[in-house]
Amino acid sequence: MEATTAFSDASATRPPSPGGSISSSYDAIVVGGGHNGLTTAAYLSKAGMKTLVLERRSILGGACVTEEVWPGARVSRCSYVVSMLQAKVIEDLKLKDFGYKAYPLDPAYAAMTEDGPIFFFNETERTVESIRKHSPKDAAKYAQFEELLESAASFVRPMLLREPPALGSKSPGDIAGILREGARIGGMSRRDVNDLIRIFTMSVGDLLDDWFEHDGLKGSIASTGVVGVWAGPRTPGTAYNLLHHALGEMDGMGGVWGQVIGGMGAISTAIARSAEANGATIMTDADVVSINVEGGRTVGVTLAGGEEIKAPIVASGAHPKSTILDLVGGEHFEDEVRTDMERYRTRGGSVKVNLVLNEAPQYEGVTAEEQKLLLSAGVNICPSIDYLEASWQDALQGRPAAHPYVEAELPSNMDDSLTDDDRLVMTMFTQFGPSEEGQWKDGDRERYGETCIDQLSRFAPNFKAAVDQHEVLAPPDLERIFGLQGGSIFQGEQGLNQMAFMRPTPDMAQYATPVGGLYLCGAGTHPGGGVTAASGHNAAQRILKDRRKARLPWNRRKTAA
Repeated sequence: MEATTAFSDASATRPPSPGGSISSSYDAIVVGGGHNGLTTAAYLSKAGMKTLVLERRSILGGACVTEEVWPGARVSRCSYVVSMLQAKVIEDLKLKDFGYKAYPLDPAYAAMTEDGPIFFFNETERTVESIRKHSPKDAAKYAQFEELLESAASFVRPMLLREPPALGSKSPGDIAGILREGARIGGMSRRDVNDLIRIFTMSVGDLLDDWFEHDGLKGSIASTGVVGVWAGPRTPGTAYNLLHHALGEMDGMGGVWGQVIGGMGAISTAIARSAEANGATIMTDADVVSINVEGGRTVGVTLAGGEEIKAPIVASGAHPKSTILDLVGGEHFEDEVRTDMERYRTRGGSVKVNLVLNEAPQYEGVTAEEQKLLLSAGVNICPSIDYLEASWQDALQGRPAAHPYVEAELPSNMDDSLTDDDRLVMTMFTQFGPSEEGQWKDGDRERYGETCIDQLSRFAPNFKAAVDQHEVLAPPDLERIFGLQGGSIFQGEQGLNQMAFMRPTPDMAQYATPVGGLYLCGAGTHPGGGVTAASGHNAAQRILKDRRKARLPWNRRKTAA
């Protein structure tokens, strides 16, 4: 048997030691050890189900992972900051008891302009004062704009940890869910409904043009509207993506972003420890090659080495397209479901650049206080909406952006555990790059990485010489390493036609699938991408609800015992 067990006290930043064994039968198997899959396993094991997690890589976390890419230097290789991790999950799974610790970023980020940085603080009043130096007119409007986003976010947040309503269903529970959401809309004012629809449907560029005039301010905010999506700032629907990233909170403060001590993998490690504390078995180096179906129901999985493991429940945190069409096989679904999955859009233009530095960036033309703030904030380089649109158009034409937008984080500024020496770790989230491998020519990754380094060096002249090591992960690399098809960091594009009761398809939007005992629990389900643990939580609640309602065979055995 090739699979290995994970240490109950192991960090997700290193592979577990070989050894251990697994039984041939479980109540539930979770395919994929990403943070959502681990969350599903933690809730199921907490409810008393004998649960097994199978992760194909030698390290847990999926895209929420800390990896030692270079000896002695550990980096959040894909996801990089936390905000959307659900407070209920943190509390339910006692994640702080299992090592989860995050510190708020304040300011969360800074827009770099030729006239100096604009800082976005957690206190709106301080942000307004920073904007005022660049545009008194925009400063006068900013607080109202934040109120608009918060009002829309307050409507959406309660939906994150709920199963989306099943349109067309006649069951009392589904009808009640539809009526509940309808009643919430009915309780809103006409103006609030108008604002909500505008945010759900407009391009982020058009929305910001309605509010502000300063190019640097608009470009920086607009970049959040295209994070992870295959769309530009002038694409309708991208204003929702801006809202999506405003849904998070830390310690009860809405919209706050934080740095996780130990890197993002520490979140996955804490969830794994919680699951193991309740009896879950977690295996790495366990590549699932098929989810087995007999008589229209799941009966377990087969590993790459040929070993079969039995379970009446299989929850997959893998990409929904991979799960349905490859691991299960499209032949087990009706034509309509199979066609929907074949059409499921999953492209991404995100390029992650991870670096090790010999010294911190020294920003030019800023005060000592501003230098200190820039080392703790995300440094955002996106001069205008038109600049961002041009970057998108490059990728749309099948070439890496000549002038990508860059957001650079220096987690080592507040976490010296990431390196074993005096070096520093930096991550850059950037866009845009084409989603297909054939569109990346020889040398493109190197040129793209150098361009991103040059971008930051314009503001911190010492930066280029400070770079000791770096890697460039283009969308095809994100697919190869993390299983994110097309490089979509959200396990599928987040247009309105692939959200809520249509994510990933209308027949599978409530986490259960037409194959009995098969569930989806990854970011390709509602509420979508980001390190939220919401999809994992919701899938587990659906499984447990079905267990109570249907009293599955394994539950009868336990009751009889």
